[in-house]
Amino acid sequence: MKPMSKDIRKRRLVSIVVFALIQALTLVSPYLMGAIIDDYIPGRKTGQIAAGIFFFVLIPFVTILLQTLYNYLTIKYVRKKGNEIALQIMERLVYQEKSYFDRENSLELLSYASKETVGYINFYVAEMSQYYVSIVIAAIVFLILCFLHPALGGLQLLYLPIAYFPVRLIMKNVDREIQAVVAENAKINQVKGDIFQAIEFIKLSRLEQRKLAEVDRKNQSVNGIWGKISALDTLCGIWTSGFATVLFTGLTFGAGAMLILLGERGLQVGQLVSVISYCGIFYAKVNFILRTVVDKKKKENEYKNVFSYLELEGEREKEKGKRPFELAAKIEFRNCTFGYNETEPILQGLNISLEKGKWTGIVGASGSGKSTMFDIIMKLYGVSDGEVYVDGTDINQIDCFSVRGQVTKISQNVFLFPGTLEDNLRLVRPDATQEDIRRALDFACLSDYVSTLPEGIRTDVGEAGKLMSGGEKQRLSIAMGILRDNKVLLLDEVSSNLDPKVEDILAEHFHSLAERGYTIISISHRMEFLKYADVIYEIKKGQATELSRGFAN
Repeated sequence: MKPMSKDIRKRRLVSIVVFALIQALTLVSPYLMGAIIDDYIPGRKTGQIAAGIFFFVLIPFVTILLQTLYNYLTIKYVRKKGNEIALQIMERLVYQEKSYFDRENSLELLSYASKETVGYINFYVAEMSQYYVSIVIAAIVFLILCFLHPALGGLQLLYLPIAYFPVRLIMKNVDREIQAVVAENAKINQVKGDIFQAIEFIKLSRLEQRKLAEVDRKNQSVNGIWGKISALDTLCGIWTSGFATVLFTGLTFGAGAMLILLGERGLQVGQLVSVISYCGIFYAKVNFILRTVVDKKKKENEYKNVFSYLELEGEREKEKGKRPFELAAKIEFRNCTFGYNETEPILQGLNISLEKGKWTGIVGASGSGKSTMFDIIMKLYGVSDGEVYVDGTDINQIDCFSVRGQVTKISQNVFLFPGTLEDNLRLVRPDATQEDIRRALDFACLSDYVSTLPEGIRTDVGEAGKLMSGGEKQRLSIAMGILRDNKVLLLDEVSSNLDPKVEDILAEHFHSLAERGYTIISISHRMEFLKYADVIYEIKKGQATELSRGFAN
């Protein structure tokens, strides 16, 4: 897991320097304390006592100011970087192939893509910087303690194993529990998302309480895991900061006091005070080092799945360097086989030719593979056997983004984003003029409906277009498709929710486009809508049979 850029590593280096400066200042205070007690006070050095006390007070003040300024700049930086990484993860996911989303749970992906990475970046920049500085400071303090009194300094070496091994044992369990929490949270988000997506079914089936109870059970399970993690964390803190620190502070103080009472040369009361103060710094740094090692493991487990998405390769990488889409003659399926799973192929040896500048109608039973053909043309999926050619060029050698930029699929099902009618229309063509929009609405027989709305095209459509009827959404889908102004149109049951009169008008509108050289490939259950088609094929058992040619005549 390597989500850190060169920029972030540089920032961490700056942090190390700043923290080293702050920590170096804190090492001065214990020395001043010992000097005041053992030298300045007995020698009645009033000026040096005053200066010592002044600096003793000034040092914490300066370190607080430096720490506050650093925290401000760091949080501002890590928020920016965290948002950048979150966007990179979302970008990697968005550019995955369609088959990736068929395999993955969409709401679990949302859970990981929405996870704040700010906490990890802050840990990496700030806390890991303190970790490295703490190692150095702990080593320096140990040397100072040995200089002040070798025996008392050497005693501190026993603190390391007593503090470390119990913590290591405890945190092995914490790692396992953290991974369980991450997995369970993703599942809970999926259940919650399913509830809102299927709210009508849930209401009609009176499943509200059952589904809420399911969420509650999963929450209770996660709460239990968090309780265990909290207890283990607390135990670690009590062991290091409570038991081990207090134990060794007492042992060091007792040993020092005994040495003074026994007349140990070179150890004075002020020096013992300095030793105890430096011991406090030593224990704090060792405890921080141990805690950071534990937290690093927890953070890596918590963000492992999140950062794994940064390494995904998607369509951009796979399509790089491929040819642009150009249609001069025809799109051909040659002996094509395809299935969404390995056991049940939908297309089996499909052969069909779709000519440029013609209206090709396609009929067949549900599940026969009609819409699948469109998905293959749009390069959402690739055939498992056979080839698809565009003017003799294998479609696998053509850039999928170029295909989708020049071919428009208009479906019976359209997803509308929250906002107005105009917002959704401009999504497909931001530079469209009001006249372009008006023509598209006229083409889709939607102008009369829009004129009845209180705010016209600036009327809000609601979440997923829930404020519009099925027929209105379908006609808006047609308007959005026409607004793209592409010369190749794939029509997937675009008249399924429309009354016969509107369907007939739309058939005439698409016929006018075909007469102007547009390539129209239209799936429909209604033969009436295909009355102007130049050729009609039936897809049956994954194969195409020509039913008629020149049907309009």
